[in-house]
Amino acid sequence: MSQTELMAWKNKARRWVVLGLVGLATGVFGVGLMTLQMSYAMLKKTDVMQDAGTRVMSDERVRKKLGQPLRLGWAVSGEIEDLPDRGTARLDFSLLGSNGRAAVTLRADKCPTGQWRYLLLEVKPIGGEAISCADGATGASETN
Repeated sequence: MSQTELMAWKNKARRWVVLGLVGLATGVFGVGLMTLQMSYAMLKKTDVMQDAGTRVMSDERVRKKLGQPLRLGWAVSGEIEDLPDRGTARLDFSLLGSNGRAAVTLRADKCPTGQWRYLLLEVKPIGGEAISCADGATGASETN
């Protein structure tokens, strides 16, 4: 093999190695993103998350501050322990409206009857006052 042929072979090999590494990195990133999306989707489908979403989106103070239509953000972080007679939920997610967005913090316990009791369900608009939508909260519970 001549020097020219050897250099051409090395260049071809280098290209294939680079393409292989790019393909591998893209595959790993894609699988990671897909796994993340599936975990977010699973959290969003839980009873406590769906009820919390309905509760905050139907609150007049939240609709007035963020505008309509309201929708949940893409990411959900936290953890849920959901057993038939007890459970806990600690979640953080975002809420998007036509006038802005807000961070939502959820803390709940599950009663033996199977109902979730919201200890903390707080909507915190960016640059605004927190709005409590937890059990027992009223319109006067906004913090200054």
